[in-house]
Amino acid sequence: MDDNFSSFSQITDEEFKFIKDLMYKETGIFLADHKKIMVQSRLNSRARMHKMQNVSEYIRGLQADRKFFQSELTELINRITTNKTDFFRENHHFEFLKDTFFPSVEEKALKSGKKQLRIWSSACSTGEEPYTIAITCAEYFMHKPGWDIKIFASDIDTNVVQTAQEGIYKADRLEPVSEALKKRYFLKVKDLSGKNQDTYQVKPEIKSMIEFYKVNLLETPYPIREKVDCIFCRNVIIYFDKPTQKKIFENFEHVLKDRGLLVIGHSETLFGISEAYKFLGHTVYQKKPKI
Repeated sequence: MDDNFSSFSQITDEEFKFIKDLMYKETGIFLADHKKIMVQSRLNSRARMHKMQNVSEYIRGLQADRKFFQSELTELINRITTNKTDFFRENHHFEFLKDTFFPSVEEKALKSGKKQLRIWSSACSTGEEPYTIAITCAEYFMHKPGWDIKIFASDIDTNVVQTAQEGIYKADRLEPVSEALKKRYFLKVKDLSGKNQDTYQVKPEIKSMIEFYKVNLLETPYPIREKVDCIFCRNVIIYFDKPTQKKIFENFEHVLKDRGLLVIGHSETLFGISEAYKFLGHTVYQKKPKI
């Protein structure tokens, strides 16, 4: 550590406003005032990494040096975005897939003759959500041959997308996963240090179901070029203001098939935000067909 670096330097209200405006412009994320301490902490680590004396010097660098700004922007976004996730988080959503949604997809396939399923995990974080979706699909369609299933997984944070692609997790991350599923879909491996710790990797047959992307939900067109049957966007829109929320759900309309599923987080709602989706219950919505 640089001896001249303050162990924890504070940012002024003006500096916080600069970061707040920058994050809103680049990502649509609205940083409430109570996030100032969190921002201070995460910017301190970036300033320390660059051997700067304090956060003020780091922010001045972003403001004055275009080259530094461009090289640092992705890392800055990575540091400030929140990535809380678990396997089988809000499990009622996966039960809904198995009990209600997948049977309806099968019914459509009988009429169309097209056994195809596309699901997008639009804020995949470190991968627990798309792998849970893939496992849920694998379990349901295990004895139903001929299905073409693809899961798209994306996040704005390039670091977590890389972690997700690796599909390696410590044993404590797999606590929500039953022993039967763990045995069926994970391999015990050495950790990154080469030691035989309790570390697991998602099996290749599950990983092969998923395509990973870096996606900023505000930037269209999205790299997902196929219409999807279901979009997971859970515990994300709480970080956006209402106009941005409206824009994102509008964007989703172009990617989602008619009567496709939209799944959001337990503390979120589309009430007063979009009329394009019908509420099915338990933060599950269905895109209304075009008249």
